[in-house]
Amino acid sequence: MGYPCVSNTISAVTGVGIRAIAALAAAFLAAAGIAACGGSDSNAGGSSTTTANTSAPAGESQGGGATGQKDGAEGSGQSGSGGVSTPLKVSGGGSGQFRSKGGDNSVQEFGEESSESELEEAAEALHGFYVARAEEDWPTACAYLAKSVVQQLERLASQSSSLKSKGCAAILHAFTRPLPAAVRRETTVVDAGSLRTEGEQSFLIYRGEGGAVYAMPMKDEDGAWKVGLLAATPLD
Repeated sequence: MGYPCVSNTISAVTGVGIRAIAALAAAFLAAAGIAACGGSDSNAGGSSTTTANTSAPAGESQGGGATGQKDGAEGSGQSGSGGVSTPLKVSGGGSGQFRSKGGDNSVQEFGEESSESELEEAAEALHGFYVARAEEDWPTACAYLAKSVVQQLERLASQSSSLKSKGCAAILHAFTRPLPAAVRRETTVVDAGSLRTEGEQSFLIYRGEGGAVYAMPMKDEDGAWKVGLLAATPLD
């Protein structure tokens, strides 16, 4: 059965239609490696989203990994066959390259194209979140999440006696299925191509493992880019 993932992503983020908690629950499934919105099951060796690495947000500790470099330049993190992260790429080019003829282009046409510097900064934040998650550095991963996501995580966890009153790091750990190193490495593949922005809401469009195209809602909070969901939405 198919899911109207793109429209639902916009609805969940902007508060129209889908309840935010339902969208977050779906993101939990995707983050845990369960097929959702077209993502592949982790048992098949695939990933439902891409993961990344960059420097940690200001004032937060770095969980290790590569600092994102434009044009695919190698960062300082592990990128060899034994590591669980890959370098960030920011190829740019705008959202036009991701439009599908006759398809749902609501994300690709959302708002306006952001500047190259904003694209790079947002991509570094997303990549940092993905790498921290792949390296199971939960405090650093939480530092990249938007406040609304953390609040929804805590609200959902409050329904569990074992997770009630726990912090974001413990909740993320509990909701994330352990994955083989090779799969975790695949989830850190990010080649950012576009950042579409309208008001306080943005969508980062990027290519992940195998060239698959994804969109991730992003927010600029106090001058720092934050990740708006736990898992990106496939666009192709």
